[in-house]
Amino acid sequence: MDVSRITILVEEGYIPTELALVQDVLRIATRLSADFCFDFSVCTTSADAVIEGKGGILVRAKPFQSCATTRPDHIVVLGGAGVKAAFHDLRARLSSMERLGVRITLLSDAAAEWKRLHRDVDQFTTHWELQQLDRDAGLVPSNGLPLFSQKARVTTGAGMAASADIVLTQIVAPQSLRLAQSVAQVLLIGDIRDGSIDQPRSENDVMALRHSKLEPAIAEMENAIETPLSIAEIAEIAGFSVRQMERKFKASFGQSPAAFYRSLRLRRAKTMVEQTILPISEISIATGFGSVSHFSKKYTLEFGVSPSKRRSQLSTNLHPTPLSTVPQGSQNAPQPVSPLSTPPLKAVARTLQASS
Repeated sequence: MDVSRITILVEEGYIPTELALVQDVLRIATRLSADFCFDFSVCTTSADAVIEGKGGILVRAKPFQSCATTRPDHIVVLGGAGVKAAFHDLRARLSSMERLGVRITLLSDAAAEWKRLHRDVDQFTTHWELQQLDRDAGLVPSNGLPLFSQKARVTTGAGMAASADIVLTQIVAPQSLRLAQSVAQVLLIGDIRDGSIDQPRSENDVMALRHSKLEPAIAEMENAIETPLSIAEIAEIAGFSVRQMERKFKASFGQSPAAFYRSLRLRRAKTMVEQTILPISEISIATGFGSVSHFSKKYTLEFGVSPSKRRSQLSTNLHPTPLSTVPQGSQNAPQPVSPLSTPPLKAVARTLQASS
């Protein structure tokens, strides 16, 4: 039986959705195949043996150095807050493994860190939220973003639900296309999505907007976050009268264009508060609110907590959980500490073009 060895790298604050999907695709592939075995280990660069992910999900992990003693065929690096701190040292080790022939897959935040270290290369993909932050900073053009892309032995991808598509396409399908399709059927995935499928442009990239023809108006709002336009200017660009646009927003969202625009800017601010280290004062300017006091007041009204307190909460949540809270026998098994709801996997119809 052919054995494919995979190292799954997790750091503090890892994304449980990604871990669950990567593990389950490999587990089901091994169960279904009589010819191939996908032997995977969960590893970490942290000194702790138990790593806490978002939502309090714990996983027991081996030291990354010991995982690399027997050279793996693939290394899959999950996204999450902790991978950013670890990436400076991790970069050299991943580059070295790539030169030795190991295939590297970087998901969401890990892909974003790799991309920031290779700004002269266009063929890297991140999650659309992270891409949006880079667009706001003027670091990347405002164009389409695929689910994942490959350059040499490095695959960068959006992560989240697309983690299943990436593992099926990049790890399972090269062994057997039929096996990859069988795993997809067990997971109730109609078709495996390849890397050419575009991610949403933003959280507002939904079918309802296309039906109401509000896409041009919202695109202008998204492109003018730092220096907000007037509703009259947006209406003119989108080809509506102000009254027409007010009626359409009221029918689609139950709120005025101005209220929607303010909420859009606050949601963008929330992403910056939670996913960047920018000072609150800079975030208030970057989202068009000017003074910190005005921004903080609107943010608190929208989300029920001030931006500075939200930062403090996130910092507290990243503290490691003591080993004594984890029962014996939990090797490589996520341990739920608090409820975490994982959304169902949604696949867009697309036939995998690959050869076994």
